[in-house]
Amino acid sequence: MQDKLVVTIVDESGSRQFRLPKNATKILLFICFLFAALLLSCFFLMKFLMEKIDDIAFKKNVAISEYKYIYQKNNFLKDQIKQKGEELAVVGQKIDDLENIVSVKKTTGESSKYEKIDLQDLSLSQKTLILSLIPNGEPISSYISKDLAYQKSRSMKKINNTSTTGYDFATPQGTAVYATADGVIDIAKSNSSNGYGNFIKISHSFGFSSMYAHLEKSLVKKGDFVQKGQLIGYSGHTGNSNGDKLYYEVRFLGKVLDPAIYTAWNANNFEEVFDHDASIDWKSLVWTIQDMAQLQTYKLSYQSDDFDVGKKK
Repeated sequence: MQDKLVVTIVDESGSRQFRLPKNATKILLFICFLFAALLLSCFFLMKFLMEKIDDIAFKKNVAISEYKYIYQKNNFLKDQIKQKGEELAVVGQKIDDLENIVSVKKTTGESSKYEKIDLQDLSLSQKTLILSLIPNGEPISSYISKDLAYQKSRSMKKINNTSTTGYDFATPQGTAVYATADGVIDIAKSNSSNGYGNFIKISHSFGFSSMYAHLEKSLVKKGDFVQKGQLIGYSGHTGNSNGDKLYYEVRFLGKVLDPAIYTAWNANNFEEVFDHDASIDWKSLVWTIQDMAQLQTYKLSYQSDDFDVGKKK
């Protein structure tokens, strides 16, 4: 009896006794504790889930607010794009007007009939200045065959379906490449494996530009000023090149010029470019260059006078 727990239940029918093991108390207490722990766990779980729901609701509201902001910003950008498009249309019209003034024919390639210029009025210094400002001569010191390069250029013309394109010089990799006129580096692209590969574009005076493509290495960077004959890089076969070569291009206001005329142009045949390329108003350009040369003369004369006065003092 000592290890038994007697439970007596008395009702109208009489009394009944139940004998339970003494550890039954511990079992009942354990069950009660377990039930209480389960209730407590459910309480904390519900609290955690409610916090999660509140957090999700908050993030949802934030996402809705961000969506509304992005939507409004998108509409604002659409309006800006529309405005910029209208501005570009105006700029494009002005460019077309400028091209009409200088008679640059993008589609037909027709030559304009400008008034002939009297080259006899140009001094040697003025001719030298013209040759330093406008691309002329070959951009490399040596190449395999000019005839072969020209044939490749003709082939490219047919593929591109254009009347004029650049000039392919078949030359060994690492051949020195020189600037064909004074100018500012507009683009110096390196580490490129597509299209023109590594290339340099130089902006020259009066709307002229020149490009040197498929380079192995560039020695200049955007914004650098270069002079005619300055080393700017080395030829290679980067980009979509079918071999070692240098692709060279001369443009005037975006129009590609015949490279054969400008690579052959130098002091010995100075007049030829004016006779063979009538798409440019050479007379207006020459007048501008004459004014520049005159200003340089005045500047040198003024500096010389100041130097003489200084010596007398």
